[in-house]
Amino acid sequence: MISFYPYQSLDAVYSLGIHPVILIIFIAITTIGLGHGALDGKIIWELSIKNNSRFKIYFIYLLIVLVSILIWIAFPTIGLFILFLMSIYHFGDSDLKNYSLNKLQKITWGFLVTMIPIFFHAETVNLIFFNLADYQMNKILIICIQISFIVCLIGWLRMAFKKILWSETSVLFVMLISGYFLDPLFWFGYYFCFYHGMRALMNHQFQLKKDTIWMVIFTIPVLIVWLICNELIKVSFIELLFPSLFALTVAHMQLDNIIKLAHVR
Repeated sequence: MISFYPYQSLDAVYSLGIHPVILIIFIAITTIGLGHGALDGKIIWELSIKNNSRFKIYFIYLLIVLVSILIWIAFPTIGLFILFLMSIYHFGDSDLKNYSLNKLQKITWGFLVTMIPIFFHAETVNLIFFNLADYQMNKILIICIQISFIVCLIGWLRMAFKKILWSETSVLFVMLISGYFLDPLFWFGYYFCFYHGMRALMNHQFQLKKDTIWMVIFTIPVLIVWLICNELIKVSFIELLFPSLFALTVAHMQLDNIIKLAHVR
């Protein structure tokens, strides 16, 4: 594995506030990675005819984010487990949105991209988990995940051969190769920002001039709050990023239900 922290142990790095390399990952995930979720604000604005409807939906959305963060704080291990389940479903559904695949096939993709860091670098991922939730996977669980990964990979390749999904399979191999060489956190930033995030922006027909304002409105306050928490409360990057991803993903995946609840469609 390529090390980006030549003078410090991984344990020290993941316990630090902001490491220079981690800060780069941090900013990339905050802007590009979370940017596609920031377009939720645009969707709410455009689908809400009345201002009170907009306020109601924004309020419910932010309330879900707040409740999710509180759930993580109270039960971090459960939050971590739910985050993985959501990632498997969301990555598969979002990355393969334009393909005629069933749920199982999309979940297979989601499982593969979510578990790449564990498959190649379980020890480092365990260190991240420990800093996040004081939890570590045992060897039996790691072996089960790695065996499941191989089974899913074989299943994907068989399905890809039948459906001629060479483009996505090529992307998967690039992610596997990069996942082998890169630190898990750095790899996550690469995938989340430059594949999942960019793909989601294209699916939303992102327009640079028109939509950048929504990304700025969303990401700048989040970045400021994170940096304040890091400096004043001494919360580490890891402890800021993943609970935030958990909370924002819960709200992001519930957007359609929130809109229906508010009767704006």
